[in-house]
Parts: sequence; structure tokens; C-alpha cells
Amino acid sequence: MKAVLLTGTRQVQLMEKPDPELPDRDWVLLRTRVAGICGSDLHYFISDSVGGEKVPYPCLAGHECSAEVVRVGPEAGDFNPGELVAVEPSISCGACDQCLVGRFNTCRKIKFLGHPGELDGCFAEYFVMPARNLIRLDSSLTPEEAMLAEPLSIALHAINLAAPVGGDRVAVLGAGPIGLSLILLLRHRGLSSIFATDRSEARVKAALRAGAAWAASVEQEDVVREILSRQPLGLDLVFEASGDQEAIDQSVALVKPGGRIIQVGIPVPERVSYQIARLRRKEVTIINSRRQNRCLEPALQMIKNREIEVDWLLTHRFRPEEAQQAFSTAADRLDGVLKAAFIF
Repeated sequence: MKAVLLTGTRQVQLMEKPDPELPDRDWVLLRTRVAGICGSDLHYFISDSVGGEKVPYPCLAGHECSAEVVRVGPEAGDFNPGELVAVEPSISCGACDQCLVGRFNTCRKIKFLGHPGELDGCFAEYFVMPARNLIRLDSSLTPEEAMLAEPLSIALHAINLAAPVGGDRVAVLGAGPIGLSLILLLRHRGLSSIFATDRSEARVKAALRAGAAWAASVEQEDVVREILSRQPLGLDLVFEASGDQEAIDQSVALVKPGGRIIQVGIPVPERVSYQIARLRRKEVTIINSRRQNRCLEPALQMIKNREIEVDWLLTHRFRPEEAQQAFSTAADRLDGVLKAAFIF
């Protein structure tokens, strides 16, 4: 099969690999239809170490996808070849202390599709997953929408943790696909005082389209000053969706006393810093959001019901043969890219 492999920093190659085998009787062989390039995939592209973990090149990444059933294990239920599915990329054990209390995203034995060293990803013609991680697609959903449900589910989990109420004043720092999904969901929940920032002018415009009341580029504006001039008491919630130290500092400056910072973005360095005196004096709560917890099916349902429109987030489509261009475009935010994906 053809597979897009990361072979070093800023190096991608299309290679031939053996087709994967079913590792157990309840697994399914899948043919990739659409595979989105996530920010975490870009981390493996721009750095050989993410969060203190070395990236073991070559690696087969990718976890945002829709797929077609090819072969079904004898204990994999009633899936049939040719059916289209959305894929829950996180495989939890179901038996550890975390799973038993419903924290499947912090499972002690978790394996994640496309996470280096855990499970080969979906940037390939074929991949395998347990049947329990597959959601049969309704005919009204497209393969592209099914792929986009995965980043929407990340945003949905973060919002569930934050528990916003109608009058909250909110910032979303980082208007990539997950930041934009946060804005879409906040608007869906009735919030209107939403402030958004990014480095990319295209993403600033996208944030306004998604429903932000105000958005600006951190390259062009003193965003802390501008937001606080509009909300001098500070903000109830700040979603840090970039992972950049600059945005982390801005979140501390923007949040009001008693407010909450939701750390959604993944910093590339192992350590980041917070201005602890300001956090302590304001008694700020910091909530770390890890991936998502059983949010993919609700995200799919919201898209199916047309409560959330996500198709416009996919701006760039690439063939696997264009892998180097695809990763460079997404990593360097070229050509107004929001979400880039491989079409198999």
C-alpha cells in the first residue's frame, strides 16, 4: 500500500508498505477516504521532540479520518465491506481505574491512531482499528464531514470541561481548525461575546465567519490591550488553542479573577511557564483538556442535524503524492489554509 511517512523534521515521503493485518478477531481493515492533517501531526513534522517525547522517525501519523470497510474480523460485529465509517482514534482498555470512572481519554493503557510508537495512522491507503471504534456513517454525511467531526469533537470536549453559561465573555487564542470549532460551538450554545486571535490574517477572517464578535492578528495588534479595552473587567473563559508561550501569557492577562483558562493547544516544548503571581492573586482555575472523551458521536450528530456547519473549514485537498506540499502548506499556513487533508 501507499503510505505517507514522516522521515525527519520537515521531511515527508510517499512509500510502499505491506498492507496491515488484523491483529485480533474484533478488528476491521479500513481503506482511508479522507485524512486530515492535525496540529499534532504538524508537531511531528516541525520538531523531532514533542512534549519531551522524541519522535521515532519514520512514523506513520494521521488520526482524523473517514474510511471504508474492507475486511471484518470474525468477532467484529455487523460491519460489511463497502460501508463508510467515522473513526474514534483513541483505543482505551475499558478496565483500568480511569476507564471504570468514564475517563476513557486518560486510560492507563491508551493507544492512539497515528501516535508514534503506539499505532500506525491513517495517512495510508489502509489501516486497522477495533470495530468498537467505528461509527457507521449516515447517508446524509459526506466523508469530508466525517473527518471534520474529529476536530469538532476535541472542541466539544473542551467546552464540556469549561461549562460556559450564556453571559460568559470568552477568548479563543488560536483560530486553527480546533479554535474555529470552539467558536462555532460557543455560538451554538448562545454565547456572543467571543474574542479570537491568531497570527494568520486568513484565520482571523475565518474566526469572524465562525461567529467571533472581534478578532485580530497578534502580529498587527496588541490583542490584550484591545480586548481589555472592550472588556475591562477581564474574561470569564479563555481557551488557549495554539500551544504558544505568547498565547499562554495572554490567557493569564485576559482572564478575570475567578475565571478559567482551558489549555487545549499542545505546546511543543516539554515545559511552559505561567505568571504564577497573577494566577494566584486572581485565583484562576487552569483546566487541561486532553483529546476528547466520547464526543465523536455527538459531534457527528450535530453535523448531521446541520446545527454546526464545518465543511468550509476544509480548504485544501491533496493527493498522497503531494505529501511534502501538503505538510509545508499546513505547517507554514500558506495560501490561506485552514484545514488540509489527503484524499485517497
